[in-house]
Parts: sequence; C-alpha cells; structure tokens
Amino acid sequence: MANIHLQFRKGGPCPWKETSLIGIFSKVAYLASVRQLDIRGTIDTEMLSPKTEYAAYLVFKLVNRSSGFDSSKSSIRFVNYESEIDTENQANTVHLARFQESGDIPKMRGDGWMEVELGYFNSKKGSDGPVEARLFEKKHIYKRGLIVEGIEFRPK
Repeated sequence: MANIHLQFRKGGPCPWKETSLIGIFSKVAYLASVRQLDIRGTIDTEMLSPKTEYAAYLVFKLVNRSSGFDSSKSSIRFVNYESEIDTENQANTVHLARFQESGDIPKMRGDGWMEVELGYFNSKKGSDGPVEARLFEKKHIYKRGLIVEGIEFRPK
C-alpha cells in the first residue's frame, strides 16, 4: 500500500474517530455519523512506475448497523492539471453496500477487508505531481458505520 494522506472533509464536530483494530492495522478511521462524505487520498506520480496503468481502491469495512452507503461517487484526477469541479461532474457511481446490482460494487479481499475501485489512470510521462483518488456523497442522508483502512494505488 502506498504511503498516502487521507483527508476527511467535515463540518461541525468531527464525525471520524481514529481507532485501532488489534492484529490487523495499527490505526484506522471509523465514521460515527455524517450527512456528507468526502474521502481523499493522494500519491505523487514520482512514487509510481512510468507509463503504467494504475487503479485506486478504497479499503474498508462496514459495521453490522452501517447505513447510508447505497450509492456514492468516485473520481481520479491529476491535481496539477484537472479541476476538482470537472472531475466531480464526470464522477463514477460506486456502492459500498454489497446488494447493489449496478455500478462498481465492493469485493472481499483475502485479508478480510473489502475494496471498491475508485477509478484508474495512466502514469504517463508529463503527468507530474499528485494524483487524487476521491470518494464523495453529497446527499443529506446520514451515513454511519464505515471503517476506512486507506486508499491503495496499484498497477491494474
């Protein structure tokens, strides 16, 4: 997993709690409750192999009483070259809940976590600077019970 920075957008009291899961990862983020979701992970293209297609995956778990994750949006952008608004308008639909029939749905990993593809990109020469993978949802529906391990960038 790449060394990345996760950014959790919020308004008012912090809906995220940093916690530990014994035997798995030292620290993860647990979403208590929020109406709008915005998770971002970035990696610098210098850390990637050139001329290679990569995908970004949200690595997560849902607790038993999770809710509000039926449909979210995801996007990938080269921060120095693409605007946030343009990529937001072209975002893909992803589902964190497994019962959905359309859009990208999560898959179970061998380590017990789930992952969903947020998008893909090519690390071609001339695309320097950070690449941002983002999961967001702006509907005012309460979301709770999401545990985020991170965003993983790996060759497709």
